[in-house]
Amino acid sequence: MRVNSFWSLAPLLVMTSLVVSAETIGRPATQQETEPWIHVEATGDGSSNLNLNMPLAAVTAMLALAPETIVQNGQLQLGGSTELPVADIRNLWRELRGAGEVEFVTMQYEGQDVRIARQGETILVNVSDSDGNGDGETVRVEIPVSVVDALLAGDGDTLNIRAAVDELSTLRGELVRVIESDSNIRVWIDEMPIQ
Repeated sequence: MRVNSFWSLAPLLVMTSLVVSAETIGRPATQQETEPWIHVEATGDGSSNLNLNMPLAAVTAMLALAPETIVQNGQLQLGGSTELPVADIRNLWRELRGAGEVEFVTMQYEGQDVRIARQGETILVNVSDSDGNGDGETVRVEIPVSVVDALLAGDGDTLNIRAAVDELSTLRGELVRVIESDSNIRVWIDEMPIQ
């Protein structure tokens, strides 16, 4: 769970933001100010810092540039050789959706404690070090149930990214925080074009 892989996405993010910036230049200022913006702040040792601000609508355009990195041949790509069929995820979610507030998963894997639970209308994912090596790495992700519903809406072997982004556009606040001993990532949504 290293931030380094995030830096390889930086050129794609910059290119997408340029395309979206060109698209939004002709819009009236009031429309630009009220649309949701997604912010990514990544800080690390030395000069490896990134502050990215883009309209949430740009996420769909960015994902269209590299769709195989997410879903390929109906399989969700989880990294390495790990794949999970989208149809299986959809079926599992249908079963879990009605369970209410419950812990879905607690496990220890490769020196990390992983907990996935539903709390109210939010799916919480927490990953923290359990191996005692002292680097203090933690990940916290909050995913609204409505976003999962939208992402898995429909049938077949594709994720409904457009519906998920539309649902995200109704949210405000922090979605992801990654804390490591030498770097941090924070992702949030608000209506400010700059941080």
